[in-house]
Amino acid sequence: MTADEPALQIDFRVDGGLATFPGLAKPVRIDCASLPAGEAVRLRELVRKADFFRVPQPTGTPAMPDARAYTIAIDDGLQCRTLTLAEPIADAPMRELVAALRLRASAVRGRGAGR
Repeated sequence: MTADEPALQIDFRVDGGLATFPGLAKPVRIDCASLPAGEAVRLRELVRKADFFRVPQPTGTPAMPDARAYTIAIDDGLQCRTLTLAEPIADAPMRELVAALRLRASAVRGRGAGR
């Protein structure tokens, strides 16, 4: 992140799946300003690559039984947007973003931190 880039705040939530645990459905806040520089840059790049602020909200595709749904809310200091994506996620850059957010959320939950 450069000095002229606003801070990136991400709220991430996972719902559904075969083995749903209530604690895992709790939203996690990811504040990129508190991450190591390399990880913050990577998340910001994944958001750009997925075209998060311009990609259309998926509609009309019924989720598969026991599939997960991901709710992602991103505030980059200039714009805010929330998307909900259900598995399977067809768009490769969006899948990559979700995978990175799942890893970061697991790390946050592992520390006992949350929102």
